[in-house]
Amino acid sequence: MGNYPSTVDMKVFIDKRNNKVMFAEANEDFVEILFSFFTLPLGTIARLSRNSDHPNPRIKVGSLSSLYDSAMWNIRFTHFSDELCRDVLANPVNSSAALCEKLRLNLNDNSASVNSRDQREAVFVKKKGSFIITDDLCITPFLLDRYIELRNSFGVEDNDLLVRYFLFDLNQFVNLLKWSLLTNNPLTTLVNGGSKPSPCSSCIEDATLDNLSSLFSNSAQPHSRVKFLIHKSKKKVLCAEVDNSFVEMLLSFLTIPLAAVKVLTKDTSSPVAINNLYKSISALGDENYLKSDDIKNMLLSPKLASIYFHATDLLPIYEKGITQGSFLKEQATFIVSDDLKIELSSFYPTLWIHTRDIPADDIKIVEMSIGEPHALMILKASLTSTSALTDCLNAFWKNSKAKST
Repeated sequence: MGNYPSTVDMKVFIDKRNNKVMFAEANEDFVEILFSFFTLPLGTIARLSRNSDHPNPRIKVGSLSSLYDSAMWNIRFTHFSDELCRDVLANPVNSSAALCEKLRLNLNDNSASVNSRDQREAVFVKKKGSFIITDDLCITPFLLDRYIELRNSFGVEDNDLLVRYFLFDLNQFVNLLKWSLLTNNPLTTLVNGGSKPSPCSSCIEDATLDNLSSLFSNSAQPHSRVKFLIHKSKKKVLCAEVDNSFVEMLLSFLTIPLAAVKVLTKDTSSPVAINNLYKSISALGDENYLKSDDIKNMLLSPKLASIYFHATDLLPIYEKGITQGSFLKEQATFIVSDDLKIELSSFYPTLWIHTRDIPADDIKIVEMSIGEPHALMILKASLTSTSALTDCLNAFWKNSKAKST
């Protein structure tokens, strides 16, 4: 395996004047690992990010980090249905695991072992070769005319061009995944050492708090009743009082593959690099560069692993015939923070933490019925935002206003 058994190399072309990555060249090993991002359950992404050897390894992946930590530490073991339920949240099962084990580097594997290049074939693409990867993760096969076109498009003279070789191990791939969810220039961010991004958050802009409750009611569909504690002047959710059904929904987030989230939330157009990577898979499949349509469909729309029970009716994530089940065995009341941190309800200390220094007349309780549309909004926000509950209300309010005009 050489001197670097846990690395995959990439050649990066950098515009020295602007300190910006123009594009990179890498072989199929590197590209296939990027494609495998979409097979990872959200809980695996949270776990990898939590253990990443970044200068600031605790950079949050939206609200997933808080949600994952809650499943591991905040919910008592005795509240889970059995030991397996806790284990499959701590280390979510990837429905594409058998294929990912054949990759040069398997992100699902805690040991981050690397397969010998001489002993393996390409897994997703038809044949081995080089690819061009732009800063925003658009991927095309390496063709001479494409290379020249890219070089010319930047207008960079040879004396301003820097070519560097990078060795990517598990940590670099995890950090690239994190930046791809948050930015449109993850290669430049990573090459420059990365820095902590501004928390991705928003507020309930223009919302009239008194009429939000009526917008969240459709008793004909499965729903969960939730009491939101809202900071009125900032139009921000402080926390929510929820029951098991809402927590089952949140825990189910950890089991969903990344590409399935893209399909469920129809989120492939926002200006972040992960969406360009997703579209690149589709384009390469259409151009007959992938091994089969089955591979293309597996990467673009991976299934939930068959080990999981049908734990929530608030998310359309299960195949027909999946047995009904649950992660939790006892009915309880929980407090969920805006960043999806889950705590067993201990009302006085929990509420004091969330409401201290806020005048009583600046706090409002709004009770709502949360159904599938809201669950999908929270799911979408969980990837990038540390205020997922606030963002859900904000998004729903804007959608409701748009439909009424």
